[in-house]
Amino acid sequence: MKSFTTDSYGRTIIIHLGKGEKILESLTAELKRLDVRYGMLVSAIGSLRKACLHVITNTEDISVNKYITIEKPIELGAAQGLIIDGEPHFHINISEPDGVYAGHLEEGCEVQYLAEFAIVELKDLAITRKADAFGISYIDGKDS
Repeated sequence: MKSFTTDSYGRTIIIHLGKGEKILESLTAELKRLDVRYGMLVSAIGSLRKACLHVITNTEDISVNKYITIEKPIELGAAQGLIIDGEPHFHINISEPDGVYAGHLEEGCEVQYLAEFAIVELKDLAITRKADAFGISYIDGKDS
């Protein structure tokens, strides 16, 4: 186990996306424009017309992912995650008339009417993502 702390917060950023905008692509571009290096996605709601996510399918050492694309009316009930070194890693919870899904947000998700996101910027963190021997991403100190 490793833990990293900061008591230094920066901006609270509210992002509104409109009809047809792509979620991950738009959020990534806005984080870059605002130069957000570290942060937490603390709230997300909205309606989608296309959702793209992946989920794990096994419990072996090497992960096997299943990629899911849903194109129909979808409610975005929640999303959360971290921004490390300017890169978002978000998971979403969505529902559509035939089911409920949770998984890793992928590029290609499209807003139907609106989507709203709240991000809290974190300051004074010296962390990065690294891959372990199995290719699984983990958080480590930048000086480690």
